[in-house]
Amino acid sequence: MRTGFIWEGKTRNWLFLPVALLMAVMPVVVRATQHFLSGDLYRLFLTNQKTEIFSQYRARFLWMMAAIMLILLLVFCKKLFSGIDRLGWLYFVACGVFLLCLLLSTLLSNHRDTALWGMYDRAEGMMTQISYLILFLYTALSYRSAQDLKLIMVAMGVLIAVNSIMGISQFAGHDLMASDWVNSLVVPDDMEGKISAIQFKKAKMYGTVNHYNYMGSIAAMAFPVCSVLALFEKRWKFRLPLLLAALLSLMLLLGSTSRAGLVGTAAAVVLAAIFFRRLLFRHWKLVLSVFGGLLVAVIGLNFALQNAIFERVPMLFDDIVTVFSDTSDFDYKDELPIRAVENTDTGAVITVQRDALFLSSEEGQIVFRDQQGNEVPFTFNEKGVLVTQNNAFADLSFRPVNSVDGNTPYTYLRLIYNRKQLLQFYYDDTQIYLARTNTTKPMTLEEPPIAGFLKGKERIGSMRGYIWSRTIPILPRYLALGAGPDCFIYEFPQDDVLGKLYAYGVGNIVVDKPHNLYLQIFVNEGGIALLAFLAICISYLWDCFRLYGGKRRDPNGFRGIAVGLGVAGYLFAGFFNDSTVTTSIMFWILLGVGVGMNRQYRKESV
Repeated sequence: MRTGFIWEGKTRNWLFLPVALLMAVMPVVVRATQHFLSGDLYRLFLTNQKTEIFSQYRARFLWMMAAIMLILLLVFCKKLFSGIDRLGWLYFVACGVFLLCLLLSTLLSNHRDTALWGMYDRAEGMMTQISYLILFLYTALSYRSAQDLKLIMVAMGVLIAVNSIMGISQFAGHDLMASDWVNSLVVPDDMEGKISAIQFKKAKMYGTVNHYNYMGSIAAMAFPVCSVLALFEKRWKFRLPLLLAALLSLMLLLGSTSRAGLVGTAAAVVLAAIFFRRLLFRHWKLVLSVFGGLLVAVIGLNFALQNAIFERVPMLFDDIVTVFSDTSDFDYKDELPIRAVENTDTGAVITVQRDALFLSSEEGQIVFRDQQGNEVPFTFNEKGVLVTQNNAFADLSFRPVNSVDGNTPYTYLRLIYNRKQLLQFYYDDTQIYLARTNTTKPMTLEEPPIAGFLKGKERIGSMRGYIWSRTIPILPRYLALGAGPDCFIYEFPQDDVLGKLYAYGVGNIVVDKPHNLYLQIFVNEGGIALLAFLAICISYLWDCFRLYGGKRRDPNGFRGIAVGLGVAGYLFAGFFNDSTVTTSIMFWILLGVGVGMNRQYRKESV
């Protein structure tokens, strides 16, 4: 008599090995690369060179594995495509629609090179997006039995273990990613310097992913899968590794302090409670005991670590309160010392709350006047900065700087606010005007439209409110096709300097991602592509509810629920996180496993 249900079946499925290999090897594919910027990227970042560590080689490894999978699909098409049902063809059609939008968005993009290969630090161009689709379809078609799930769980265990080791070192303040040993492996000989710049404040866990927020997305997938499989596996030789993986996933979630990960995990837990509601009511004493024990352990650990785990949780509740508050009459410019900066026929004007400062160049000297035409005296302090005692303009200061545009020397005036450069004005003997940083090109500040329901909520979600409020109004441009994969950075109103100043406290920050998976797809690949993506995900989740949501449930159906909860965790975290190569590989594999698992479950249930 069998005592377990998860790992039944002994048939080897070697066609599934590339999928497990990709997930297992992915976390250790880390290599520094240098990228030389030009054109719009140089204008945005004001540097011609950037270094990247986590995405480029990982994307190349994905391309290689996707090519192998595509060859296997073609060679073994008869075997792999046998038994596809109507829902399977729906996935194929949706993938085809997404692929068509992807190709056209790339072909018609104004930044075709980025659309094809991706941004230097993201590498999610057309090549990577096509690889995701191949990975999903191959995984779904090659999945055959619970032995394949066992392979994936071993691979996921490797992924969790690697990130846990790195994460613990980061949380302890001895980041292995910044060690000499890792540097010798990761940084090529022809690149000088170390990679310690990737460390984050207060030693948050980010493992081997781009940022601790993305570690939250990984944990939102891994924790539900490992937890459910562990709870319903009766054999301890399998249960113990699964429990350990679940606990390590929870550690990564809490150590990353990712609120997106918390939201995704919480959503998965709620869905799990719906699926297992009868079981929970039947064993409510045990459930409360386990929950209470975990809560006490986490609170105690948080206290010992001086609130390092829950430091950002209060901000989540503050954001919730702000979301439901009435800010319809809010004007962010009322909160700034500067309301507008414009070029005029005679120079430039800086509008402050109760006055305006007019700048002009007269006989080679910069003259400052107020709204009434009275000259406002600015004098140099001991640091070489022009300051004034006039109360109306006391928040403003300027620093003259010599620079070169190409081979032409010039002088510009930096407007400084909060001890940081905000804007620059080019000037010579006869003129002065607002110019783009490090150039002599005139600049006009943008005042983009703001999504009404996010007005006054720009600072929620670590300034996600600001990004979303400026992104949503531009969505009608991309109803059919997007701007091109990974091209969000070019479409966002980067010259909204005052809006950034209110949200971030600095005006020259570059917004390079939407912090929302769905806005990312909408802008990059288009609204139709987003509908195709949602069709895949919603169809799969609905299939899970239909198969596993009944009163009577085959014990083997629990593994289908586990994978479905992992997929749901990522999708809910996606409301606050966009995608990266690392998180997307794991997601598309889980989604493919879930689709293949549901197909097999339907066959066995007939």
